[in-house]
Amino acid sequence: MRILLIEDDENKRNQILAFLKATYTLLELDLAGSYQSGLKRLLVGAYDIVLLDMTIPTFDVTGVDDGGRPQAYGGRELLRQMSRRGILTPVLVITQFDRFGEHRNAVTLEQLDAMLRREHSNLYRGSVHYDSSLEGWKEELASHLVDFGPENNEDIDSRG
Repeated sequence: MRILLIEDDENKRNQILAFLKATYTLLELDLAGSYQSGLKRLLVGAYDIVLLDMTIPTFDVTGVDDGGRPQAYGGRELLRQMSRRGILTPVLVITQFDRFGEHRNAVTLEQLDAMLRREHSNLYRGSVHYDSSLEGWKEELASHLVDFGPENNEDIDSRG
C-alpha cells in the first residue's frame, strides 16, 4: 500500500510512522509537512490513501522558514483542491484537535466530519482523533485501513 502522510508535527508524524511500520509490511510511505508540499506530491504521485492532518501550515517548516501561520482548515482546503483537480485518492484525517477555528466559526471534530462527508463524499473516509498519551488512535487508524487491506490491496500484510 502506498500512503502519503501530510503532517507537520514531528512527534505525531514519528508516532504514526512507527505504528504503520510496525503493523504493516510492504508499505510505501511518502511524507509532506504542509499544504503546498502535500499538493505537489499528490499532483505527481499515485497513492492508495492520504493520511491528512487538518491543521497544517501553508509551506514546509525549514531552518529559515516558519511555514507560515498554521491553517485551522488547511486539510479541508487540500481536499477542495483535490476535488477541483480530479485527484480521487481516499483521505483519512488524523487530528489531535477536537475543535477547529475560533469563536463563532469554531466547529467540533464531529461537525467537521459531517461537513467533510457532505462536501467530499468521493474522497473523505473519516477521521481519527490522535492523542499521544493514549493508544486508542492506533486501533481506530487500523480499523480505517482495513478497507485498504489484503483483500483490497495485495501490497499490504497486517501483522497486528
